[in-house]
Amino acid sequence: MPGVARVGRDTAGGTQLGGGNGFVYIDGALEVVRGDAVAAHPPCPDVPVHCSPTMAGASAFVFIGGIPVCRAGDAATCGHASTGSAWVFSE
Repeated sequence: MPGVARVGRDTAGGTQLGGGNGFVYIDGALEVVRGDAVAAHPPCPDVPVHCSPTMAGASAFVFIGGIPVCRAGDAATCGHASTGSAWVFSE
C-alpha cells in the first residue's frame, strides 16, 4: 500500500498545498485529498499546466469528509506523482 500524502511535507512536482481537508492530520500535517492545490513548479510559466495544478488521482476506498485521500503515486493534473508518508499507508 502507498503512503498517504501530507500538506507541506509531500510534493507532486510542487509542494502539496491542501485546502479540501481541515481536520485529519497524519504525522502532524493535514492529509491531502483529491482536488487539493499543488504549488506552481517548473516549467511554469512556459507550460501552463504546471502553474496551478491540483491533485487528480486518489484512493477508491478511503475518504475524508466524502473526498478521496491522496497517496504516493497518485497524480496531479500536471502529471507529476505525489510522494507520501513512509509509515502511514492507505489503500
